This record gives sequence, structure tokens and C-alpha cells, in this order.
Amino acid sequence: AQSLTGALEWLPPRSLSVESLTRHPQEPLESGEQQSFYVEFGRLAFRSPDTLGGTARKAGLSCQACHANGFATTAFFIPGLSGKPGTIDVSHAFWNLRGEDGIDNPLEIPSLRGVKTKDRFGQDRRTPSLRDFTRRVIVTEFSGAEPDALLLDALIAYQEKLQPAAVVYEPVSLRQDLADLTRYLDALRVPLAEEEPALAERMTVMIRGQIGFIHERFADDDMRGSRGLLEEWSRQLARIATQAERGDWVQARAALADLRQAIVTPPAALAADLPRSLYEPEKLKAWLSKPVR
Repeated sequence: AQSLTGALEWLPPRSLSVESLTRHPQEPLESGEQQSFYVEFGRLAFRSPDTLGGTARKAGLSCQACHANGFATTAFFIPGLSGKPGTIDVSHAFWNLRGEDGIDNPLEIPSLRGVKTKDRFGQDRRTPSLRDFTRRVIVTEFSGAEPDALLLDALIAYQEKLQPAAVVYEPVSLRQDLADLTRYLDALRVPLAEEEPALAERMTVMIRGQIGFIHERFADDDMRGSRGLLEEWSRQLARIATQAERGDWVQARAALADLRQAIVTPPAALAADLPRSLYEPEKLKAWLSKPVR
């Protein structure tokens, strides 16, 4: 998950590559795609910049940016913060002023595959708990808010499903992004069923962010139909959160079912605009070469 417009605004020039934005590793999970709510919420949080803070959040970066589907992102590169592609200095004031150590020390981004079998974490191998390490990454390295127990439970549950696997790359696609949206909406059923307004709002904010990433791919002004459709999906999620806050649970659950159906069978406008969208490598390359807006 990486915001195109956010990255252009907050990251140095040349930080974005066509390769990293148009292909990623497949995501084999232990037990397949049928997962618990904790894993699905963790999967969403892993892809949401809202989990982090500071510049990372403003630039639209998430855990997924460095660990694409649990693998090390070997193309990740930020001038001044990376020594070579696949490395990053996480103890730099750019991320967290409090974490600045005064040393130019970009480190290799690790894979999270098989992380549940490890007993020590971090480059220094000093952290004995995956939970403590995850919290440190969020708060100390990337200036995020102190995570609550549910968020940490979910992130740990997801990471522990990242089984060791060979890297097999596939295109970043609208089809997969829409399939991911349906998974997030299925997970959102839980706080609506349990009538938990705070969690419902938290998840809708994260899901709306994922819709925003899709929206950015339909960048041209003549794609107003596709952009308007995605904006309406986002507004529907906002209304669901409002209904949950008001205690209108029946309406919220019905609205969620309607939205899910709309995403499973999207209008033809999205498919019609797809060849001209930034899902296409050549279109994305041309878009990235334009002067910063």
C-alpha cells in the first residue's frame, strides 16, 4: 500500500519505481485465504498508513511498503535514507525525530516470512518478543501512536500466517485490489455484528484509505466515471460508520451488504478505463516522469 500522490509530496524525487508499483510477490498464507477476523484485521492494518505515524503516514507508506505480502521489498529505495535498493535507515529523524541516532546506517529490509519460528527480532537480535518488536517498529521507528491490544493481536496473527515460500511475482492489478476490498468488508461484518462502533469506525477509515489508493490509479480527468464510483464507495463506508455510531445497526449491516455486492460486480466503467489507468506500467512510467504537481 503506497500513495502515489502522498509519496510525490513527502518523499524525495526518485523514491518511486515503476517496478515496485506494478508488481509484487504473491501472498501465500498458512491455511489459505479463509482466515480469522484477527488475521484479516491485521492484514488490513499491515496495509494501512494509519498504523504508522509521522512522515510515513503522510507519504502513504505502510508495513506493506517495506514487506510486500510479507517478503522483503528489494526495490524499496529513498534517496538519502537507502544505501541501495532494499535498505532503509529506520533510526533517522525523517521518520521520528526522537529516534535519530546521528548515524548513517541503512539496514537491509528483512523478510517476515516464517517469523513465528524466530525467537529473536531486529537487526541486533535483542528483542525476544514479536509483539514488542512490532510495537517498537510502529512507535519508535515510525512515530506511530501507541497501538492497543487488539491492533497488536491482529498484526501478530497476520504475521504468524506468513509462511516461508519462494518469491513468485505477479502484477499489481485492479482485480486483486477489488478482491482485497471484499475481504476487508467481510472483516468489517464482525464489529457490525458485535455492535462495536469504535472498531467499525477504525476499520472503515482504513478501508477508505485502500479505496483511495485505487482512486489514485485513475488519475486522468476523463476518468470521472471511475473516480466518482470509487468516491461513492468511500462515502458509503463513511455512512456505515455514522450509522454504527448512532446505533443504527440493522441499516449499517444492510448498507455493508449492498456495498460488498457493488464491489463484487463493479460497473463496466472501471474495466473500460483500466487500459489508460496507472495500473498499466507504461502509463505509470509516463505519469511519474511528469513534474511534481
